[in-house]
Amino acid sequence: MTPSSSAFAPSVLPFLVLGALACTGGIEAPAPGAPSGGGTSSVGTAGSAGLGTSGSGSPAACADESGPSPQILRRLTSGEYQLSLQELFALPAAPDVSQVPADGEQEGFRTIAALQSLSDQHLRAYVEIASKLGTELMADTTRRAQVLGCEPAASDCLASFVTRFGKLAYRRPLTPPEVDALVTRAQSSATGVEDRFVFAMEALLASASFLFRVEVGGAPNAEVAELSPLELASRLSFSIWGRSPSAELLASAEQGALATPAGVEAAAAQLLQDPRARVFFASFFKQWLDFEELRRPNTPPAGWDDALLPSMIEESAALLQDFAWTPGVKLTDALSANYTYVTPALGSFYGLTTSGEGLQKVTFPSGHPRENTGLLTHAALISAKSDADLLAYRGKWLRGAFLCQTLEVPTGLLSELSEELSGLTYVQVIAKRNTEPACGACHAQIDPLGAGFVQYDAAGHYDASVKPSDYGLTTRFAGAPNPDFTTLAQLSQQLQQMPQLASCVAEKAFVYTQGRFPADADHCMLESVGQRFAASGYGFPSLIAALVQAPSFRMRRAPK
Repeated sequence: MTPSSSAFAPSVLPFLVLGALACTGGIEAPAPGAPSGGGTSSVGTAGSAGLGTSGSGSPAACADESGPSPQILRRLTSGEYQLSLQELFALPAAPDVSQVPADGEQEGFRTIAALQSLSDQHLRAYVEIASKLGTELMADTTRRAQVLGCEPAASDCLASFVTRFGKLAYRRPLTPPEVDALVTRAQSSATGVEDRFVFAMEALLASASFLFRVEVGGAPNAEVAELSPLELASRLSFSIWGRSPSAELLASAEQGALATPAGVEAAAAQLLQDPRARVFFASFFKQWLDFEELRRPNTPPAGWDDALLPSMIEESAALLQDFAWTPGVKLTDALSANYTYVTPALGSFYGLTTSGEGLQKVTFPSGHPRENTGLLTHAALISAKSDADLLAYRGKWLRGAFLCQTLEVPTGLLSELSEELSGLTYVQVIAKRNTEPACGACHAQIDPLGAGFVQYDAAGHYDASVKPSDYGLTTRFAGAPNPDFTTLAQLSQQLQQMPQLASCVAEKAFVYTQGRFPADADHCMLESVGQRFAASGYGFPSLIAALVQAPSFRMRRAPK
């Protein structure tokens, strides 16, 4: 990311403008508690240095956190579908569901219910996958006995299986007419005993009762209703395990174990101790911090190997597992960790000495550029994900990921500014966007922040010869207790002290688990969850427990 003295070609300008003058024309910060387009806030107002505040971090007083906001009918995401199949078929690993169309994505999250459609391609894939898994199950005598619970040739086995398996798939008991209809269809349509079971699996797993998370509550016609015990068990399981509830959880719900807040707290604690919680939230960290997929650098550094990309993802995933699930450890301390996990090749990329093979824990020696920088120097997080201006992108990413502060590009801005920026060098563009009143206030928030990363190129490789001053910038974290910093270790410490951090992480976890961005009605709840997260010592399980223990978690509001 070395400054260039040459002018930028017109084809490069759209990428430059995206990061360069995103605030020209003015982006007003929402009033405390006001919605801000997806639950996050816009940064700054033209001509001012103010930062918007996310809905969950607003200083406005909260008197009530019990009212839920509307929730639309949710189709299972590809991840939820995959993990639910693993549960239903008693598989040791999640099955391949790659033929299912990819889920829609917004702000990195692929759990947003409003973006999940259902097409003919989805249905064909669902039936094909169910047929394949059902056929494999019937050929595996051990798993077959576990899943069917009876001998296929027995006269009552098919009805027993439909009743038992159907309850797990639908997250509710099937009615006698539903069981009878499916058994009759299987017997008349399938050619053999085993085929009847496979037919039943195909029908159950292509049904809307399985593919959608139906939550109507105890008063289906009411605007606001408390979830039924089985619906609450389902929401709890999907929010912590990302999959259909187990038979044990459904049974405990039917017995009244979730009827009180204390019962929900106890159930959540048990679910959080299970390895399935770690599997589900591994994807959360990747989506939240944008390292699920990495791109090959346009100009790879010397010695580059594309095999480094999956190793970079493994590095960040492994470190986050440590700080999320180790008892007594703060999740936020991942921002200043003095160790990481690398393969020998990735260690060499970072200038670290390793021994042996595979992923291994390595402590940064004194004086190493990554000393005490934690996640902020992970290539998976700070490497280029697009051709946008990397300096502004990194400042914008850090504020969005950890403080829930976002920038928006006004409509028509790209075409309006292309001519104005044409012929300028990168350094001249930076100077222009940081001095003009219309955009300087916004870029004062992101450019000096992104300048702290300039020694890391688009691949995340460190180059000591590059300096922030090469871009005419001084590193600064506007809004921090001590805004001036000279190293990323200092920036990491300042970020951990930001009061918005706890509520922002709570908001990200809410979006991932609840499939929507927070609205006005969620403001007080998220503020309370953030406070409980901080009071717990920033323990990640405590954060998730606080989310599912909120009064609104046990309720649903019908969409208008």
